[in-house]
Amino acid sequence: MDAELRSLLPPSLLQQAAESWMAITKTEEVPDFGKAVKKMLFSHDDKVSAIRPKVWPALGHISKLGADYLPDWFSLLPPVESLDFPTQALGLTMILDQAPRNFFQGIDQRWVGGYFDDISLGFARSLQNLTPDLRPTSWNRWKDTASFEYFIFARMSFGTPFVHNENASEEAMVYTDETRTYIEERFNVRDPIREQPERRWDLLGFPKLISSGGPEGDVDIVKGGFWLLELMDVHKPPLDKFGRYPYRNWHLGRDMTAEEEAWIRDAGFFKAPPDEVCRRIRADIEAGIWSPLGSVGNPDV
Repeated sequence: MDAELRSLLPPSLLQQAAESWMAITKTEEVPDFGKAVKKMLFSHDDKVSAIRPKVWPALGHISKLGADYLPDWFSLLPPVESLDFPTQALGLTMILDQAPRNFFQGIDQRWVGGYFDDISLGFARSLQNLTPDLRPTSWNRWKDTASFEYFIFARMSFGTPFVHNENASEEAMVYTDETRTYIEERFNVRDPIREQPERRWDLLGFPKLISSGGPEGDVDIVKGGFWLLELMDVHKPPLDKFGRYPYRNWHLGRDMTAEEEAWIRDAGFFKAPPDEVCRRIRADIEAGIWSPLGSVGNPDV
């Protein structure tokens, strides 16, 4: 194991990462689940901002390893059977998947879809490859230490690497439906979106839901949980249509098709980065290089 990486990602930081990105505390039961959803997805959180300087050195180190020289991520974690394993694994998931999205700007955003998305997906798959009773995505791993509301947030967070990766949409659907079943069976309900394909597979569903700012009205764990699952589902239609997320084309140096440009216009949500950012990314790709993470105007480096 890379000793430097171990020192950069100690158990205390993994614990803090899990706590920073979760909208509620571990044992908290939340009457207004919608408020927690909005806090997690749309609010600027001081806890997340505070962890940036602690996480950035680890992200920089990982960026230098290269896809062929990644560590065994489990070596950073306690034994799989440990009571601490689910929370530590959640913290590492947040660092690999959410931290790049939250912290990278400008040309650094190429590192999100072009590098860290594959790393976080690999880690997510390794967690799902554990036997069902040991997976940190199982309610059995949380039921004695956390509320069901916290578990749903945690399980959604474990699932985002599948949704974020352009090559894992089928895995994302299986995972999301398993999460949906957890809620349905616990509360003896059925998610109405199962019978609403025009909404579930709306090509513009993702920008519509994000633009809405979250679920409205009196929102409990059932309604709020189903809203989150719909948000996961509506990532799939653009992948089915285009084979990729068009809004990533700018940061991955890809040419837009006419259909993709029309979709982005219809969405009315996604904004192109400055031309200079696009030029720098394309120049790097053409030269077969990556500008070092944080090399352009990042105050943490």
